[in-house]
Amino acid sequence: MERILLKTIRKFIDPSAEIKSIESKPIHIGLQAVSLHRHTIHLKKSENIQLSLITKYASIIERRVLNRLHSQGANVPFFLTDSSADEERALICLQDVDYQTDYSNLNIAALQQKELPALWHIHASNLRRVEDLRWLSPVDIHHIETMINTRWRPQWQASLKDDCFVTEFGDYIPWVEAAASTIFKDIIDVINEESTHTLIHNDLNPGNVLVHNNNDVFFIDWEDARYGSLFLDFPLRCTNSEQVEKYRQFLADQGIVYSDRRFRHLFTIASRYLGLKYMSWNLGAWSGNRQAKDDLKKYLDMVVGNNFVNQQDNIVSL
Repeated sequence: MERILLKTIRKFIDPSAEIKSIESKPIHIGLQAVSLHRHTIHLKKSENIQLSLITKYASIIERRVLNRLHSQGANVPFFLTDSSADEERALICLQDVDYQTDYSNLNIAALQQKELPALWHIHASNLRRVEDLRWLSPVDIHHIETMINTRWRPQWQASLKDDCFVTEFGDYIPWVEAAASTIFKDIIDVINEESTHTLIHNDLNPGNVLVHNNNDVFFIDWEDARYGSLFLDFPLRCTNSEQVEKYRQFLADQGIVYSDRRFRHLFTIASRYLGLKYMSWNLGAWSGNRQAKDDLKKYLDMVVGNNFVNQQDNIVSL
């Protein structure tokens, strides 16, 4: 372990560094992480310098994606591996993006101004690069069905038997049931929108979008990356109508121009699917966790259409 830590430090931080001490702790977070550890490192001849790096066993997909995105100047962690390129899962050492971030002292508005351009850089750099990205699995209907039937449906069915859930969120239930009943048919339009096909993260939950040094936004954990429509990424990161319009303008600048009706159609269907997909964990945690309850409400609103896109005439209107 010390060998790969030292090689990473020498490549990306200090080419003459020597390690004095290492303190390693496991990180128990997320569904994808395999043997994830944080390493606090002190260097020789550097009394006041403390570094932090992450190690994990990453899939070949994540390694290839990180390598590609890093070469494109994307906001992703730097990484190094000693393993051969064809190993299915291999040890990598990663930048610990937010170990110096003070999350109690963030300029949220400024960070939001940086996040969408950073995400667009990734999408635009790989837009319609299907030949270069043949090694990425596509988002197809089988993938969507798997997400809904294995991630969302069991949790939803259990929640319907919970009196507290029914009392708190009962008004949503028929609307969510109706949306779920047609999602496999509706999502085909998004899947087939080839003009927006690119490398997508496919799991842009808050835990995979980190703040670096209080002034920039990085995207981590690319295990679930796929080739598909960017509509399956960016709606999850939009918190107001201005951000949606900004992404629509990014598309227009690339020559992808939508009528109001068409843009609203694609955005609404994608939001509905993402709401179903991401409410799953919150369905089992909301009663004892205020943040989970707030997030569940957000995802329910995405599914039933009670969000800013449907409320703001200045974005899209029928």
